Amino acid sequence: MKVYTSLSSMPRMEKKSAVTIGVFDGVHVGHRRLLENTIACAETIKGQSVVITFTGHPSKHLDKNSDIKLIKSTKAKLKRLKSHGIDICVLLDFKKIHNKTAEEFVRDILVKKLNTGCVSEGKDFVFGKGGKGGVKTLRQAGRKYGFKVNVVPEIKVGGKRVSSTRIREFLKSGDIKNAEKMLGRQYSITGKVLRGQHIGFDYPTANLKLDYEDIPASGVWAVKVEYNGKTYTGAANIGFAPTLKKEKKQLLEVYIFDFNENIYGREIRVIFLERLRDEIKFATKEALMKQVGEDIRYIKKKYSSAGLGV
Repeated sequence: MKVYTSLSSMPRMEKKSAVTIGVFDGVHVGHRRLLENTIACAETIKGQSVVITFTGHPSKHLDKNSDIKLIKSTKAKLKRLKSHGIDICVLLDFKKIHNKTAEEFVRDILVKKLNTGCVSEGKDFVFGKGGKGGVKTLRQAGRKYGFKVNVVPEIKVGGKRVSSTRIREFLKSGDIKNAEKMLGRQYSITGKVLRGQHIGFDYPTANLKLDYEDIPASGVWAVKVEYNGKTYTGAANIGFAPTLKKEKKQLLEVYIFDFNENIYGREIRVIFLERLRDEIKFATKEALMKQVGEDIRYIKKKYSSAGLGV
């Protein structure tokens, strides 16, 4: 997948383009339908599939008080778009284009740069300065410039429209199963293992810095861990380790069952299975260790026999 990070670096496309535009945060099942439609359209016009997306979230640029958090990083988004077979990604800084009117966006980007043959969007799609452009605007522009507009039906899960906003809500509440249904895959965090404080904890943990903006709810989780081509079961804690460590920043700590390798600086993938409980500040280390032991026994009994490692 070719990635362009500015309009100035992007040449005019000679081949026709099938285009979809959006934030694509999390690349959920609704996004996948848009991508599939775009790829199919590219095949029909014998052109290339193009995604126009943004660094960060437009809401943060439009509203300084917005506390919206991205489900995944830009790097993770690009990797996911590539895996779905998109040919070209135009990754724009929203601040540099947000003053373009809908007409200017169509003329300068879709027509002059991308040589657009078709555009695929959902019925609620808006674009251009002030969000004044929509599907109707696109159709009018399509008649003027000669491109087709496909309105892709929305997807519902459990009677609710799939959206990145709903996925964020599920993650925040620890409802990982409904988040998975809307994502169309298990939720995971990938990162490099850091050196911890080594303060009196009886179980060696792999500590990951949380670079993702939006993460599952804090507390204790059953997880599986992928490392070096193998999958293990584990117990994880998201939080500040208030009993022993009192971390200043939220940390992801993972105890990998039946694992004894030095993996400092190595990358692991942590897949979240079930939230067990809140993070608690215990009165004593002994009380903490007793509870952790119970958590581990529960996870081993439920998940180690489920083909997730032993």
